[in-house]
Amino acid sequence: MSRRLRNVTDLLAELVSIPSVNPHGDPGTKLVGEEQMALYLAEFLGELGAEVELKEIRPGRPNVSGIFRTRKVPKRRFAFAPHTDTVSVLGMTIPPFDPVIKNGRLYGRGTTDTKGPMAAALWALSKWARSRDRIDSETEWTFAGLMGEEAGQEGSKAWGATNFKADLVLVLEPTSMKVVHAHKGATWLTISTKGRACHASIPDEGDNAILAMRRVLEVLEKKVTPYLRRQKHRTLGHVTFNIGTIRGGSKINIVPDACEIECDIRTVPGFEGEEVVRLLRREVGKAVPGVKITPAKSAPALEADRSNRWVKLAANTLNGLTVAPWFCDAAFLAKPGRPAIAVGPGSIAQAHTKDEFIRVADLERGSEGFLKFIQATQ
Repeated sequence: MSRRLRNVTDLLAELVSIPSVNPHGDPGTKLVGEEQMALYLAEFLGELGAEVELKEIRPGRPNVSGIFRTRKVPKRRFAFAPHTDTVSVLGMTIPPFDPVIKNGRLYGRGTTDTKGPMAAALWALSKWARSRDRIDSETEWTFAGLMGEEAGQEGSKAWGATNFKADLVLVLEPTSMKVVHAHKGATWLTISTKGRACHASIPDEGDNAILAMRRVLEVLEKKVTPYLRRQKHRTLGHVTFNIGTIRGGSKINIVPDACEIECDIRTVPGFEGEEVVRLLRREVGKAVPGVKITPAKSAPALEADRSNRWVKLAANTLNGLTVAPWFCDAAFLAKPGRPAIAVGPGSIAQAHTKDEFIRVADLERGSEGFLKFIQATQ
């Protein structure tokens, strides 16, 4: 390769120095979008001999893929699939794009989520691609950098819909190299109540939307949440319900004509977003006429078969099996005959933090683990 990268730490430092902040909400910088990251990955993969493709999903926000073809029809296919975007840099206490190593840690936005896992997989692929094992390999490897995971997951939805073939997809997330074979899904929605505004000195002439929301909250607390707690999965536990925001009214001396709450529901296989919306419309709609329930986002839960030979190989080669309460791109990539897991170095506790870092030793062990898995699939 033309670059002078001595090790996986050098590679991660380069990735961190390329801003790829998701533009959703307040990114805290004007340096948004995944295009420059995708171009870097395209060049890196191309220099290793991969067949590279860039596909724009949103303006200036492409997916990038590199396929390491075999000489004959491949007997096995695998894929690494990290997301290329990071969360906002707003409120960070360290320079987000100027990586620094201190006390055995590499600091910067994305070091853990998920440029660290990405660097570990890329470095492992680079070693394999330049080895004798690559020459007569009967295993096809793909590296897919997916945009937009931190808001909307458009990249994984688009790539998942292409019906690409894989015996196993390794979605790269910070899991301490444990193989996440099951994770919860998520449904985000807004519940709105309407009222009639009037002067606060004559409240009986109006209709207070906040008081209507109080009745909604009572139904959520006394009926909906207990019901959801009974919807359980053998490894992921029960469905959870959280009210994250509430907004209502405009001034103290005006009867409010609108109020809304935003809710986060973490679902499990067998009880997904559609069931949640139906439940709310039935229970809340019955108790509070005129209430409006508007779904904003829905990501399915994930459950890979633990007895699958490749899932077992990943668990045995890496750091065992686990489950997670969060969600990621894996669920949009998994299909019958195409299982997906989430795995990578680093701790989820460091993701999205104001001083995000990854331990260099964890990064190096992660890359070594990925190389062992690549070699074991030959």
